[in-house]
Amino acid sequence: MKNRIFGAALVFLSLALGACNLPSGAPVTEAPSVLADTSTPTAALFVETSTSTPEALVVSTDTASPVPPPQDPLVLRATLCWQGPGPIYDVVSALKQNERVKLLGRGSISGWFVIENPIYKDPCWVAEGELQIDAGTDLTNLKIFNPPPTATPTKPPTYTPTPVPTLTPVP
Repeated sequence: MKNRIFGAALVFLSLALGACNLPSGAPVTEAPSVLADTSTPTAALFVETSTSTPEALVVSTDTASPVPPPQDPLVLRATLCWQGPGPIYDVVSALKQNERVKLLGRGSISGWFVIENPIYKDPCWVAEGELQIDAGTDLTNLKIFNPPPTATPTKPPTYTPTPVPTLTPVP
């Protein structure tokens, strides 16, 4: 009788200890099954363990972070922002070096971008070489801007000399 109580207590204790383990990050294996042989008066204990190999714990090591969206273009050096592509147009404002500007489109004339003027918030033209544009920026879907008409120069008045009367002596 004492052996049966001892055997039952051992079984209970092993089950309780197995159930109380917290996850340790180690691969999970099957718990051993405990069999008690009650056919003999000496109740020998047999422990049967699983011989199967546990499957490997798959841990993802993929540390790729999402690619941040491209930033607004960076002004590489102090430059001018024009009403159209180049010095035949009026200057709208100046851009500071390392200033970020909002890209509105590209010019129909190669080498020019149209940005939002950071001071007055209206469109102005800046040369492509003055901006650093992130590689991820999609330039194919940008709006195409046509240059505005240039101011028509007014003709300066033509000078027509007026004849000066000559003095003639009186006799």
